[in-house]
Amino acid sequence: MAHRAVASVARHRVMSGAPIPSAAGASAASGSGSWFLRKFLRDPKEVASVWPSSRFLARAMVAGIDMAPGESIVELGPGTGPFTDAIVPKLASVPGASYLGIDRDPEFIAHLRRRHPGLEFVQADAFALPELLAARPQLRVRAVLSGLPLVALPKPQVTALSEFVHGLLPTGGAFRTFSYLHTVVNPASWWLRGLLRERFARFVVNGPVWRNVPPALVFAAQR
Repeated sequence: MAHRAVASVARHRVMSGAPIPSAAGASAASGSGSWFLRKFLRDPKEVASVWPSSRFLARAMVAGIDMAPGESIVELGPGTGPFTDAIVPKLASVPGASYLGIDRDPEFIAHLRRRHPGLEFVQADAFALPELLAARPQLRVRAVLSGLPLVALPKPQVTALSEFVHGLLPTGGAFRTFSYLHTVVNPASWWLRGLLRERFARFVVNGPVWRNVPPALVFAAQR
């Protein structure tokens, strides 16, 4: 089934000592969740979940990612920004670190601009990642995090994306995505595991993260 991949391009240079926009509080998170649910009900093909990822899943997604000065993190499908919120402290701790996010939904872009006014957001498609990075040769990508529902996307596109990301990352670089626990019965979930296990030097499944709606598994691959 065709799925419109979500994308916004966001890049953030973190200078040593530069202020970092703070994440929204619990009330804002609740508001984002209600808005997310409304978007899902309006167009479930565009938004693959009924609720944004939790901060607990976000922490699991970024755990163990180490960056050197001047390196970058790429995020595919940041949505309302829960993973971005977890990424920002990492950027703040590394001199010259940068961020590139990709989401195509204009409402998400507007939301992220309000949530992180210090970040730059440009609408684009996640599968245009090669072209987007070609236009930004200064980025040294250390990790790619995907909030896209890769299990539900066309296999040729997912395969091409995994091949590109593998070639993009340095040795030790990380690719992270997640899958909801209930998809364990979906053959596409096992296909994705097999693809990442074959493509990358190391692949593990972490979780479940129970404090997420729905509970989720983190697919962690390393170059």
